Amino acid sequence: MHSFQWIQAALGIIVGLGMTRVIISVVQICVARRQVKLDWVPFIWALNIFFLLLQFSWNFVELDSLISRWNFGLFLLLMSFVITLFIAAALILPLSEAQAGSDLSSWFRSDGRWALPFLAFYAFLAYPFNWYLAALTPGSNPASAILIVMSMTAFYTTSRKVLTTVTVLNLLLTLAIVAEMVMSS
Repeated sequence: MHSFQWIQAALGIIVGLGMTRVIISVVQICVARRQVKLDWVPFIWALNIFFLLLQFSWNFVELDSLISRWNFGLFLLLMSFVITLFIAAALILPLSEAQAGSDLSSWFRSDGRWALPFLAFYAFLAYPFNWYLAALTPGSNPASAILIVMSMTAFYTTSRKVLTTVTVLNLLLTLAIVAEMVMSS
């Protein structure tokens, strides 16, 4: 087996677990909808994390042709990417009705929002990766900077209006990235 295939398998398992965690959490909360007052904000952040997991999977396929020799440092950087996304996926929604309590909005403000710094860290990791892979400067990746700012704004804000605005803007950014990927493939 080529080293890329081993790396792809290790990273793919974690990405798959992250996707599974988001899907299971959504299902569990929807099943508990009679006991838990739902809120759309955490679901949108979960959707964003799910799309970032898909984006990582899709972009990773192209790396085999871009990297002639794999090393452990690059593997650790890629592992950091997927682990931060997995942690964000694991934190964004409760796994059960008991975890959620009676109000998903309250749960998100106290617990779910802790996924957002991991989302910001994921975006930050794009900078050393892009520099290593293509000698790209931080200015060449404004989407990561925007994701960092929006994630941390949503994490720190106590205003529902700011939270919902940043959530919608983040969804639009994510959809733009997905649309660009669809158009370019």
